[in-house]
Amino acid sequence: MKNKKLNRQIWSYALKGFFFGMLIALIATLLAADSTAYHQSRHTLSDFVDLFPSIWVIVLFPVLCGAATYFVAWQLSKIIYKQKISIKQEEKRGTVILKFVEDLGEGKFDATLQIEDENDKLGNALTKLHDYLISNKKEEEQRRLDEQQRTWVTNGLAQFAEILRRNNDNMEELSYNIIRYLVDYMKINQAGFFILNSTEEEAGEVRKYFELIGFVAYNRKKYTEKIIPWGEGLVGRCGLEQETIYMTDIPDNYMTVTSGLGESNPRSLLLVPLKSNDEVFGVIEMASFQPFLEYEIQFVEKTAESIAMTIANVRNNIKTSNLLRETQNQAEAMVQKEEQLNQNIEELQATQEENERRQIEMNGIIAAVNKASLSCEFEVDGTIIKINENFLKTFKYRPEEIEGQNIKVFIFKEDVEKFEEMLEVVRKGETYSGRVRRRTKKGEEVWLLSTYSPVINAEGKVFKILSLENDIVDQVKLEEEMKRSKEELEIMIQDARREMKEQFKEIEAVKIRNEMTLEGALDAIITINKEGVIEFFNAAAEKLWGYDRQEVLQQNVKMLFSDDSIQNDEFIKDFVTPELTKIVGERREVPIKNKFGEEVPVLFLLSEAEVGDEHSFTAFIQNVEVELF
Repeated sequence: MKNKKLNRQIWSYALKGFFFGMLIALIATLLAADSTAYHQSRHTLSDFVDLFPSIWVIVLFPVLCGAATYFVAWQLSKIIYKQKISIKQEEKRGTVILKFVEDLGEGKFDATLQIEDENDKLGNALTKLHDYLISNKKEEEQRRLDEQQRTWVTNGLAQFAEILRRNNDNMEELSYNIIRYLVDYMKINQAGFFILNSTEEEAGEVRKYFELIGFVAYNRKKYTEKIIPWGEGLVGRCGLEQETIYMTDIPDNYMTVTSGLGESNPRSLLLVPLKSNDEVFGVIEMASFQPFLEYEIQFVEKTAESIAMTIANVRNNIKTSNLLRETQNQAEAMVQKEEQLNQNIEELQATQEENERRQIEMNGIIAAVNKASLSCEFEVDGTIIKINENFLKTFKYRPEEIEGQNIKVFIFKEDVEKFEEMLEVVRKGETYSGRVRRRTKKGEEVWLLSTYSPVINAEGKVFKILSLENDIVDQVKLEEEMKRSKEELEIMIQDARREMKEQFKEIEAVKIRNEMTLEGALDAIITINKEGVIEFFNAAAEKLWGYDRQEVLQQNVKMLFSDDSIQNDEFIKDFVTPELTKIVGERREVPIKNKFGEEVPVLFLLSEAEVGDEHSFTAFIQNVEVELF
C-alpha cells in the first residue's frame, strides 16, 4: 500500500516535470517563431527546422524533463523512505534505551541492551553504566554480607566470653556449655569437645590422649566415652599438626548423625585445635549437613583460642588449689616440727656459744703464738705467702725484700737437700718437727726448733705449709734461768697464792659490804643489764613497788611501768628499750606502776657501768611524797 502511494507521487512529479518541459518548449518555440529570420522565411516546418536545428532538443525537452523529474523524485523518495525507516528505528531504539534506563533506575540489572554498531557511543556508555551498577550492587551486597558476618562473629564472641567467664572452675560443665552454645549459635547438627590428658606409664614414659568430655547432638546432651591416642585419627592428627581440618568428603562410617528420621553421614566436618602459645589443650569436632562458611570457621578458631586460655587458667587454678592444700598440710607439719626446731635451735645456740668461746681461746692462742714464735706460711713449691714480724726481726729482712721469694733463701746450700726431703714428707700430709739450721740475711747461723705442718683444703690436698719456729738460744737461756730461779719461783708462787687468798677475802668482804650497803639504802635501787633484765632489786624497791624480789629478778623491767608511761615518757621509753640510748646522770620525775596497778610519782636517777662488753644500768629511785615530807 505504501509502495503504490509512493509510485503515484513519483508519477505525479514526473507529469509535473513533463508539463514544465512542455511549457519551456512552447516558450522556446514561440520565441524562435518570433525571430526575424523566421519572419523572412516561408514559415514552413522545414524552414523552421533548418533555421533552428536544436528545435529537436526543445521538442524532446518535455520528455527529458519528465524523465529527469521521475528520476529525481524516485531518488528523493528512496532517501525519504530510508530516513523514515531510520527515524522509526531510532524511535524504537530510543524506546528500548528508555526502557533500559528505567530498568536500571528501578534496580532491574538483568535487563540487556543490544548494540548493533560498535560506534554507538550512547549504547556503549549505557552498557558500561549497566556493568558498573551491577558491580557496585555486588560490592554493596558483599559489604553488607561481610558486615552481617562480622556482626555475627562479634556477637558470638561476646556471648561466648560470658560463658567462659561464668564457667571457669569446672571442666566438665565448661565443656558442655561450650559445645551446647556452638551447636545452637551455628545451627549445626552435632559437636564434641576433646580434652588433652596424659598419664605416666610404668616405664616412666608419658602417654598423651584425647578424651571426649562434652558431646551435643540436635541440641541434646549425649553421654558417651571415647579415648583417642595422640596423633591417631582426625582428632589426633588435628592436635599433632595444630592446624584446622575441614572436610566435605567424609570417610564412610567415620560419624553418623542420628535424628528422628534415622541415621546419615554429615556433609561437612570441622576440627579445630584448642591451642594457646603453641600448646595444645584439646580439639573441637563439629559435624553438619550444611557446609561451613569461611567466616564460621574463623569464628570457631577465635573461640578455640579463648577456650584454650580458659582451660589453661582452669588447670592453673586447680594446680594452685592443690598447691595451697599441700602448703597448708606442710604448714601444719611445720607447726608440729616447730617445737623440735626450737629445741634444735637452742642446742645450736649453745653449741655456737661454745664454738665462739673456743674461737676466742684459739684466737688468743694464735696471737700468743705470733708474739712468741716465728711464723711463716709458704706454698708447696716453697714460695713464701706470709711471715710474721718475729720472723723478719730474727732473719733481719724487710717485708719487701722477701716478697715472692722462696723459703730456700733462708737455707744454707749444704742443707738444701735435707730441706727438700723434709718438705717431701710434709707434702704427703705429715707433720715434721725438729732442730734446724737457718741462714739470716747477713749469712749468720741461726738454730731453731721448727714444726712444719701441712694445711689441707676441702678436697683433702695439701695447698700450703705452716711453719712455727722458736729461737733455741733464747730457749736455752730461758731454761737455764728457769733452773737457777726454780726455787725462787716456787717461793714466789707460794707467796703469790697467799697474797691472792688475802685479796680474794678482801674483795669478797667489799662485795658483801657493798651489797649490804645497797640493801640497807633508803632509796629504791634496781639494776638491769643491756637487754633490760632486772638483776638487782633491794628492799626499798620491794617496798616501793610492792613486789617480792623473787617476782621481778630475771624479769623485764617493763613490768615496773605502765604501757602509757612507756609510750609517752621519753625517759622511761629509753630506759626500758634495749636499743635506745639511756638518759644517764639526769634526775627526772617519772611515774612508776606498783604491783596493784597504781601509778606513783618518783625521782629517777640512772647511772651506767661498763665492764668489757657487759653493760649494766643502776637506777636510784626516791618516792616524791617521802622526799617532800
